[in-house]
Amino acid sequence: MSSTTIPRSPSEVILQTIKEDIEHKNLGKGSPSKEHRSSSLPPSVVEAWESIPVSIRSLLIETESSKGTLSASSSCPDFQSSSGFSSSVQSLSSESSRSGTGNDEAVFVEECKITGAKVTLKPLERAPKNVFSFVKTNSTKSVEVAKNSAGSTVTTTTTVVTKNKGWRNIFTLPISYDVNMVQQGTLLDPSNPQLLLATGNHPEGYNRRFAVVDSEVDKLYGKQIRDYFVARKIDLTICILEGGEPEKRPQAVDKLLDELCAYKLRRREPFLAIGGGCLLDIAGLGACTYRRGVPFVRVPTTLLAIVDASVGVKNGVDYCCGLTNESYKNRVGSFYAPSSCLLDAAFISTQDSRNVANGFAEILKLALVRSSDLFELLETYGKTLIETRFGPHPNVPSGVSERIIELSIQIMLEELGPNLWEAVLDRCVDYGHTFSKLLEMVPGADIMHGEAVNIDGFFCVVLSYLRGYIDMNMVQRV
Repeated sequence: MSSTTIPRSPSEVILQTIKEDIEHKNLGKGSPSKEHRSSSLPPSVVEAWESIPVSIRSLLIETESSKGTLSASSSCPDFQSSSGFSSSVQSLSSESSRSGTGNDEAVFVEECKITGAKVTLKPLERAPKNVFSFVKTNSTKSVEVAKNSAGSTVTTTTTVVTKNKGWRNIFTLPISYDVNMVQQGTLLDPSNPQLLLATGNHPEGYNRRFAVVDSEVDKLYGKQIRDYFVARKIDLTICILEGGEPEKRPQAVDKLLDELCAYKLRRREPFLAIGGGCLLDIAGLGACTYRRGVPFVRVPTTLLAIVDASVGVKNGVDYCCGLTNESYKNRVGSFYAPSSCLLDAAFISTQDSRNVANGFAEILKLALVRSSDLFELLETYGKTLIETRFGPHPNVPSGVSERIIELSIQIMLEELGPNLWEAVLDRCVDYGHTFSKLLEMVPGADIMHGEAVNIDGFFCVVLSYLRGYIDMNMVQRV
């Protein structure tokens, strides 16, 4: 068998030079002489290395020497591949051993849960925490029972061993976003920098921003939004979209993408999404698809959006299948986190009672499945808070409305946080969402999301009573 030597690139040769410098220093020999390098390296590489300032060379050497080797106990990250292999450090076989004799490179062995194949993983030198070469060894046994000419039974066992080679790439998305409670009524105050700061740090003199705004929000707050950025000496471009459920379609995403293209939004430039849950869903899907993903900031303006749509990472639009002419709720979407969320409960004051009650449905859902404290607050003050749109009232103690919102958001985050991508489908926050989608998608039905969730949730309460899980007193309280 002949072997082929793949020539190394100049950058690889220079890295090897750095390593030789480290080895000589570790052995107390100092740095290799120029003559030593000349005898082992091409002149062009020696010249390139010597042309680098000494301070930079020292920094490169220090950086290279600080890189540790992969250890079997800590350097292999937890991951789960689409091929169905369990790949956390804990799942690696205790038979894991270092390959060869005297070889310091770590090798990990695991078993495929689907095929039972033995998988041997070896980290690659340049990316030991992310890229592994592997060999999958699969043994298949077949047993054949037959009678020979003498009438005796002969059992033949055949074992076929197959080996496949490949690579596994592991990368954990760095998901992190802040859900910020803003002092009530101050978000659009020019003296409050939070709205502008949420759009990121930009070079001095970069004085433009982009926002997609719900059409109803623009009618109510459009002047305040524009005045805020004028006061901040920022040129604001606004894309106005209809925010209702009938408009939550792929066409709305297309319009947003057109506006982003015309604006020429940069890859790392966040844009603002200001509106209710439907608008935030459209904006999230647009952010996920434009240039393969750009940051966006959620500014929810309804109670439902504040406690529900703004908190998680799901985005989507309803879709009508061209083959069957059937409509499906949130059938096209993505899991894509915002860069941050800004929550100002003052927006609730401009909602009507029906929309406030619509938002209460998601809060009640959380109360029923997670918090008796939250349920009692709703039971005692809910009706008054709907009538006052979360405004002050003599019969509602100070801080109750804030407590209800904060507790709802915290519970929602606690439930969503460990399961953002919904790998586990058994989720208590889906209470009230079993039949509600069917109600919402009835053509011409005048029903809001929260109203459908309320109907669904109460139907489940009745089922619970009929099955003996709760008594009539609890049914009446709900």
